[in-house]
Amino acid sequence: MKSLTLALIIFSIFCFSFTFRFDGWIEYDLDEPTDLAKFSMIVPFMDISFTASGGFKRDNLVIPPYADKLWYNYWYWDEGFIEWKTDLFLLQAGVKQHSIGPGNIYKLFVDEKGFSYPSYFFRNYGKLRIEILWGGLRLLENDSKPVKGFNYRSIIYSPVNGLEIAYEESILYLNRFFDPYYFFIPIPAPGIQEFWHLKAPWGYPTSKLDDNSMIGAWVRYTTDNYSIYSEILLDDINMNRFFRPDSYQNPDKIAFLVGFSGKSGPYKLTFEVAGASAFTFQRISSNKPYEYVYFENSNFPIEKNMIGYKHGENNIACSIALEYSNNNWLISAAYEGLIYGTRTPDKPWHGGTMPSGTHWLVGDVKSRYSLFARIAYSFKNLLKEIYELKTGFRFGFVGEKPFIGFDFSSAFLINQ
Repeated sequence: MKSLTLALIIFSIFCFSFTFRFDGWIEYDLDEPTDLAKFSMIVPFMDISFTASGGFKRDNLVIPPYADKLWYNYWYWDEGFIEWKTDLFLLQAGVKQHSIGPGNIYKLFVDEKGFSYPSYFFRNYGKLRIEILWGGLRLLENDSKPVKGFNYRSIIYSPVNGLEIAYEESILYLNRFFDPYYFFIPIPAPGIQEFWHLKAPWGYPTSKLDDNSMIGAWVRYTTDNYSIYSEILLDDINMNRFFRPDSYQNPDKIAFLVGFSGKSGPYKLTFEVAGASAFTFQRISSNKPYEYVYFENSNFPIEKNMIGYKHGENNIACSIALEYSNNNWLISAAYEGLIYGTRTPDKPWHGGTMPSGTHWLVGDVKSRYSLFARIAYSFKNLLKEIYELKTGFRFGFVGEKPFIGFDFSSAFLINQ
């Protein structure tokens, strides 16, 4: 796949027009600067396009060799994928990030966090849509961290114009990079998972094969001017409350999202509330590292490490974003309030024993408020080869830490 992609890109560069992009920014939080410089090339070929990108960045989480000489910047590859888009379907294959779900600010199942991985994504268009995503998160065992992959599927039905009703599911699995059963068999992933645990000749002991499946649903209604939507994720649900109310009650592990987005003239408003109960995305056994994160046992902040909902378990978050766009100017601001308790996805039950009943906002409860504001200007009609040139100034605070930053992006069309 990699050699074929490279050969097609080189062939297209010499035969067709292509786009070269640069995106960069620098921020300073009165403590340490962070920055990014990303270079991208997009080569179209009929309904197919080839994208490759990479660059340098400083995040103060990864410390490269000769850090002082490089101002703590390190080289990173970003994305390299093929996209085939028609009126009937969209197909993407290669190394890429993905973001799926009805939310504009929060995504419960899959969201972009800056980490690209080998993947395949398919979506068709029509009254009945199907979305299929496979992602390979770890190709080889690394420091006793097992090979790791996941699959996501959704079925979206539109009974009338503007209304969408969806079923969705995700399965995270260890010791396999790709699992054909979850990818090809069109039955719910929890059913496939349980099939392997039957006392049958094809069964596997849970110590060898224990996956983490989640199901959910969302509803969205969209008009020309606004959209309202809600979503729910279920990792585990307590059925004892219905069948054995006098017995032990296991914790519900649930995440949710409710949102609204609307436009009026040059203004756009988005309001979302999301959250998750305690223990929702964590492992339940110390020797089964299937918590729903990209990198287990790492020092990555939760907001950068979750595969889906960025704030993880045991919290509630509320965001409101306002955007004004007119001619060359873009002014945007987003405010978020977050209340969270103990979040330890790698420690089962926060280091204790499995409790009875559902828990939410437990442990060391804290709050954090954030503001992001940006003023940007787009230069137009400079040269026919430059079809995008933007610069922006941004500022705000995260918790008690203020920051300021500048960003710049440009796109050049190279004609053959």
